[in-house]
Amino acid sequence: MDERQQKLNQFNNLMAAFADPIDDVIYHYTTAEGLRGIIENSELWLTNTAFVNDTTECKALQQEKDIFTDSDLNNCKVKDSWKNYINHSDNDHASYIASFSKAKASLDQYRAYGNFCLGFDARKLKSSHSNFYQCVYEKEEIKKWIQEKEAVREWQGDNLDDQYLRGAALNLIYAASRKYKSKHFRNEREVRLISVSNHTWEPYPNSSSMFAKQPPIYYRDNPIYKIPVPYVKFFIKDRDTKDQDIVWGETYRESKERKLRYEKNVKLSLLPITEIMIGPMQHQEEALIACKILLSDMGYKDVQVNALDIPYRGF
Repeated sequence: MDERQQKLNQFNNLMAAFADPIDDVIYHYTTAEGLRGIIENSELWLTNTAFVNDTTECKALQQEKDIFTDSDLNNCKVKDSWKNYINHSDNDHASYIASFSKAKASLDQYRAYGNFCLGFDARKLKSSHSNFYQCVYEKEEIKKWIQEKEAVREWQGDNLDDQYLRGAALNLIYAASRKYKSKHFRNEREVRLISVSNHTWEPYPNSSSMFAKQPPIYYRDNPIYKIPVPYVKFFIKDRDTKDQDIVWGETYRESKERKLRYEKNVKLSLLPITEIMIGPMQHQEEALIACKILLSDMGYKDVQVNALDIPYRGF
């Protein structure tokens, strides 16, 4: 194994130590329109974080400038990355999110997001350009998490040079910023799926393929904002479908055009939906029948569908 591969292996092991293992069923609350789109298209839409309900989405940590004293962090690379993070605003608007919950059949979330709760097997929701983050809601929680991760044994060894260590520290603070959420949303018990996609079509002078795994961006009309809202697609490729090749030397515009063609023609597998729970609503029995027909028609054979008996009459 050459030196470069040894560096990459240790770096990847370090990145894995920052990951949140999400191994159980997670739940997504949505409307009838959202339900139909997910099942018919076998895809989830990740919305740009500038357009979601939480106005501090992925930026709440930057407001906690006093969370660490100089003696709280022992890893000098992490300490430098933290100082850089709180002193430079994140305005690139490149993060895209789909929200899930560990709360099953939550009345609060039915009322907030829609009458349908879809359960997903998180172990099978995997993508090369998306990551899961388990939200924490208190300053002490995220402080403890960063301190634990700055001390994991994967930092140790002779393979990582200064550039790799700085990159790892940046990734740690980035992950923390995606985990930390306003305490006012604590009851949602959120798990979020996040992808990054840059919105420029200009070529990058250092490496035209440095963002090779970033997905292309689409737009949908938003009835509230009255503007086109950017989103990216999450899907699971059919096992026989080849991954996209990295085309070295192409411009960023050429890269995006290639990705759009690929996503238009890629063969998809069904999403790992385990169950659907219909919350309190008018015509609940008809909704149950409609869900079963839709699932069967789209090839979902083993999904449990239940209409819940929640004594709520707020519709």
